[in-house]
Amino acid sequence: MVDVGWVKGKANEFSSQSLKSGAALFIGLVICVSAASAAHAASPQPLTFAQQHQQASHPIAVDDPQNSLKQARLALKAATNAKNAPQAAAAQLQVGRAYEALRRYDEAVPHFAAALRYHVRTRNAYKAASVRYALGSAQFSQGDTGKARETYLLALKSFTVLQNLAGVAQGYELLGHLYTSEAKWPQALKSHEQALVTWQKAGNEYQTVVAMNNMAHVHRQQRHYSRALYHLQRAYRKALEYQDSACTGQTLTSIGQVYQAMNNQEVAMGFYTQALTNLPPTTAPGYVADLLHSLATAHDSIGNHEQASAYLQQALPLARKARALGRVSSIYQSLSNLYQRDNRYSLSLEALRHYADLQDSVFAEQRSAQVAELQTRYETEKKEREIQLLTKDRQIQASQLRRQQLLRNVLLTGTVVLIALAIILYRSRRRHRRLNGLLQQQNVDIQAQRDELGRLNRTKSTLFSVISHDLRSPLGSLYSMLSLLNMGALPPERLAVHSERLSRMLDTTLSLLDNLLNWSAAQMGGEATRPEPVYLDEIVEETLSLLLSDAERKGIHLLNHVQEPVVVHADLNMIRLVLRNLVANAIKFTPAAGTVTVAAQPLGTMWEITVTDSGTGIAAADREKIFGQGGPHTTLGTAREKGTGLGLLLCKDFVERNGGKLSFESEVGQGSTFRFTLPAATQILAISRNTSVAAG
Repeated sequence: MVDVGWVKGKANEFSSQSLKSGAALFIGLVICVSAASAAHAASPQPLTFAQQHQQASHPIAVDDPQNSLKQARLALKAATNAKNAPQAAAAQLQVGRAYEALRRYDEAVPHFAAALRYHVRTRNAYKAASVRYALGSAQFSQGDTGKARETYLLALKSFTVLQNLAGVAQGYELLGHLYTSEAKWPQALKSHEQALVTWQKAGNEYQTVVAMNNMAHVHRQQRHYSRALYHLQRAYRKALEYQDSACTGQTLTSIGQVYQAMNNQEVAMGFYTQALTNLPPTTAPGYVADLLHSLATAHDSIGNHEQASAYLQQALPLARKARALGRVSSIYQSLSNLYQRDNRYSLSLEALRHYADLQDSVFAEQRSAQVAELQTRYETEKKEREIQLLTKDRQIQASQLRRQQLLRNVLLTGTVVLIALAIILYRSRRRHRRLNGLLQQQNVDIQAQRDELGRLNRTKSTLFSVISHDLRSPLGSLYSMLSLLNMGALPPERLAVHSERLSRMLDTTLSLLDNLLNWSAAQMGGEATRPEPVYLDEIVEETLSLLLSDAERKGIHLLNHVQEPVVVHADLNMIRLVLRNLVANAIKFTPAAGTVTVAAQPLGTMWEITVTDSGTGIAAADREKIFGQGGPHTTLGTAREKGTGLGLLLCKDFVERNGGKLSFESEVGQGSTFRFTLPAATQILAISRNTSVAAG
């Protein structure tokens, strides 16, 4: 809340110089802080921090835009002729800033974009982010707040990665001004609060005061005067500690604005007067002109017309120096009204003539800004229409293609039907041949059933052989080692070697049992598919974390490229088994120092997940065997790891049960890539997101 004692002290200090009854008036204004909803007098507002959007994006101001534009063009021409790309990029930036100072934003944007392309191409993240702030400022001035927001967010993300606190704070400040212009007060306050915290971390005293003023400005726009004064009080004390006259003067100006908005003109005059004494000589003339205009309005409101006229006369040359026609016109209008109330009609008429003469220029300036904004909107809508036309063209082409395919399918179907009718008519005339054909077909079916039974019998025999060998071997080794331990005949060094080998054998055995159980459940129809929305990125993270120790044992790097949320509609346990088997196989056939990468990309209404390794690859002769068409097929890994031959068979079965397909590509000596697709979730329900440790 507002420190009443501090406000009283400042108000009494100022009012002792210019007010006869300051103490009594001040007590009244403190009481009305909490109910500050009274209408404020119409007066020009000095340049606020939220209105310094362009200054926030350009720390270095352009004093003489025309001369700066001329010099920047010469520098750009020289750098282009000399084919000096870095100097050309710097000159593009200067040309863009000069155009922006001249309010020719449409011409500024291409130059900022050219400088940005160079820095992006040369991978200079810091300069690219800085240019993005300048580009976003020009887009904001064009009225395209959507593009400006996107540009600011990209720059903010780059500075965050670079851990550049000043760049991060500047991004939050610019976003705060943008949200303020859109009257999005909660977002504006949050952005300015983040800027304040970041400037404090960076130890920048001046910008800390600026951030506090920005927050006060947002509250003042909402007529939350008590909150605005609270932040301004903090800013004033900080400015005094920092001993910066510019900060102090601007903060006092903001306090005066709050009291003037509350229609407390006497107290506002005191703060404005103190602000004038604190502002350094280097302060922008337009800022001082607005401050003098506000001070004149306050004097006019209490009947001090002579002092108001004096302040307006002081403001005129400063407004002209700032080349701000709108400010000059407003001052002349105030002078005309003031002289008219004092019955000084000749002076009022002269001021009114100046005001009328300037109105055409001000109108032209406003009209130019409106035209620029309309041009920007037109270009945006034009691009959107072009996109819509292209989309319609693609849809028409797709529709024509579907019609052609439908026509072809109809013709094929008609041909097949005609052939079938011909065959039926032919067989009806030759009944004997038809009966023989049926018998032959039954023989073929019987032979197919016999072949299937033989295949199943061979699979059963193979499975029993795998079980009897792969289960007996590790259990026998465990029994032997326990016997040696009981006898105390095993040295510690040999115990460590045998323990590690036995551990690997038991891991393989557990994997075997897991695959056997899942395979048997699938074969007997006991494994029902239970599809649900599943966050695939979490399953990938979980799988890589689970198999990280196996990869580290072989010195293999696991890479997770599934960073964004990927939601599929599938059975959670089945997809876990598929990913675990594919990644385990990739680790098994990848040598030391190799890599295993998991990635995902959208494919229409499906998601395609890939597991890529830099391993030994699959020989051409083995490619038709890996899915178990001729029975379980297994190969030793790069560290002579054993397998069961059931993993990929299960993966293919489970992927197809979930509406997807499993395929692979491989090159001997280069590695393999296994791909499988899953339907994308059309409706994302509330799913708890589990935090897991990133693998790799």
